[in-house]
Amino acid sequence: MKKNILLAFLLLIYGITFSQNINQQTIPFIEVTGNAKKEIDPNLIFVSITLSEKSIDNKKYSIENQEVRLNKIIENLGINKSNLTLSDLNSTILNDKRKEIGFKQEKEFNLKLENSLQVSKLFESLFEANIKEANVTKIDHTDIINLNKEVRIEAIKSAKAKAEYLLLAVGNKIGKPLEISEVTNDYNYYRTSLNSNRFTPISTSEFKKITITFSYRVKYSIE
Repeated sequence: MKKNILLAFLLLIYGITFSQNINQQTIPFIEVTGNAKKEIDPNLIFVSITLSEKSIDNKKYSIENQEVRLNKIIENLGINKSNLTLSDLNSTILNDKRKEIGFKQEKEFNLKLENSLQVSKLFESLFEANIKEANVTKIDHTDIINLNKEVRIEAIKSAKAKAEYLLLAVGNKIGKPLEISEVTNDYNYYRTSLNSNRFTPISTSEFKKITITFSYRVKYSIE
């Protein structure tokens, strides 16, 4: 008895699924792709700064001395001290012909900035202080999630507009969307080629804008 009930249930489910597939296949539809793109200026710029024991023109620079200079630079530029965080601290043994002759210490900091002008002033000050191991590691935006949503919506709207004018050309109208699938997405927020080993100021044009791109494939029924 239980087997008969189970068999009847499976046949019912199969019949409903088969019927739905037939209905979907017989519904006339149009399939289009909508694209959207937005470029924005970053308001989050992350800089990596490495301090290491070194000697320049017979003058020694200790990590402690450089750290004092770094904190003074940040203070003079009006940057919040909480934006500077220690990311790494390491020590390397130096060898000469398998003999230990000393060690090298390094401290790596991450600094969060808001615009390219701050970066330019920072790198200029670091260069003057002989702190040249610094580079931009990442750019981002504080409202990136909402910006992504906006671009997604624009891509869907683009697909709808395309379907509407194509069907209008043959005297038809679009119905309800049958399928929506994301084809591609691209977040270009990175820039790593800028560094403090330079004399010239950094211009705004050297920062690539954040580029957000989305594409959606949408299938509409035809009325």
